[in-house]
Amino acid sequence: MHWIAFLAAAIALFLVRVLRAPDKSRRVVAALWFVSAFAVTTFTVRVMSDRADITRPTEYDQFVSHAADVASDEANVPLILFVGASFTRNGLDDEELTRKLRAEGYPHRVINLSLQGASLQERDAHLWSFMRQARRVPDVVFLEVADEFDRDPAYVFSVAKFSDRAIEQFDPGSVYWSMKGLAQGQCAGMAACVKSWGLLKVHALMNWTNLGLLSTGRSAEDIEAVPAFDPKDEPRDNFLLEDAEIADALNTPAEIIPDIGPSWARLFRMDQRRRLEEIGVRRIAYYYPPVIPPEERQYVARLCAGELAEYPCIAPVDQQLLDLLQGQVWYDDRHLLRDGAEVYTDWLAGQIETWGALQ
Repeated sequence: MHWIAFLAAAIALFLVRVLRAPDKSRRVVAALWFVSAFAVTTFTVRVMSDRADITRPTEYDQFVSHAADVASDEANVPLILFVGASFTRNGLDDEELTRKLRAEGYPHRVINLSLQGASLQERDAHLWSFMRQARRVPDVVFLEVADEFDRDPAYVFSVAKFSDRAIEQFDPGSVYWSMKGLAQGQCAGMAACVKSWGLLKVHALMNWTNLGLLSTGRSAEDIEAVPAFDPKDEPRDNFLLEDAEIADALNTPAEIIPDIGPSWARLFRMDQRRRLEEIGVRRIAYYYPPVIPPEERQYVARLCAGELAEYPCIAPVDQQLLDLLQGQVWYDDRHLLRDGAEVYTDWLAGQIETWGALQ
């Protein structure tokens, strides 16, 4: 237990003692005393843990620690952050992209800050965690766009429930956006909506009452630094697509009609851009690594032509790229092996220059 957490626990016990109800209180009065004491204690623990930057440690926090170390090592170099999910974690070699951009005369340092199954809210929270920890603002932020995350405002429940990762995510801001999306019907049927609403309420309560924070919480400097890029060398055992099937999917042309994402996701991106611009991020861009299903590539291409048309937006619909990815360079139908990541990273460097994303 971090010493701040120990101190917070001690103060909490003291407050419980001091704020106890009078011995002869009526039930209603006693209940009010209990609620008041609980609220004061919870608030005190939260303030102290926030001041000490104590969090429920997750794999994403390890990536943030590594990113902050890189930013510290290259303190005078402008930063480019790619913030996404597993598509980016497996598919984008930030070290190699840095080398390629510097070979073209750009001084920037690229950092991959991505985690499998990370929702829009979780990515945003860890982007801001990085900026607090590094005490720096990136020059450019690339934000991953994907249909499956836009469709589900409570995506975290697909990958984690009743865990530190799930509990930590549901701060008031994340709860607001999840509720907004669910209220708009962004879930797969009535049963899924009811389940997500129930899980949302329980996880929000656990977050707001600091459940597990004092026992498992750790400060940023105590979290092991691990790079996010996670190249794979062998495909999944259940990935059985033949070369011809891969080629057929990658040769399916995208019908690019300008479109916008679900209302909650579109409004979330608008709010995220506003906050990043206010803090000094010079350029915000969007992207999506290549996947085999053509409809998923098409979704992003349509958003690039519609909702995100005013921003650099790099969708993987370039046939030259897709031709190079035909064959066994896939971990599964949505993630690249190391060889595929090399192809995508090389292509992406050219696209960044073409789009003028660093200008």
